[in-house]
Amino acid sequence: MSKKQEWKVRNIDFSECKYLGEMYAVLKKELELPEWCGENLDALWDAITGIMYTPAEIRIRKSVGRKELLEDVEEMIALFQEAEEKYHNITVHVIVED
Repeated sequence: MSKKQEWKVRNIDFSECKYLGEMYAVLKKELELPEWCGENLDALWDAITGIMYTPAEIRIRKSVGRKELLEDVEEMIALFQEAEEKYHNITVHVIVED
């Protein structure tokens, strides 16, 4: 009899980030990724589809320390949502703050 895997909840919060490197540091910490993971969207894709623990529930707070980073957050959210659609071993919830 196989044991059902427990879904791990991951909370991603970029609200204190002022630079893109800080955002990737948050991702590495919260997703428990190794330090050698690259800091770009291709590397993030590889990490969420092959390195991070799954199944996982990803909660992303759509908030940044600098508005210039909002486009980067949206690209990351789109990447997580694409992985959710293709692999079904993660769920993504976006938390929008006023």
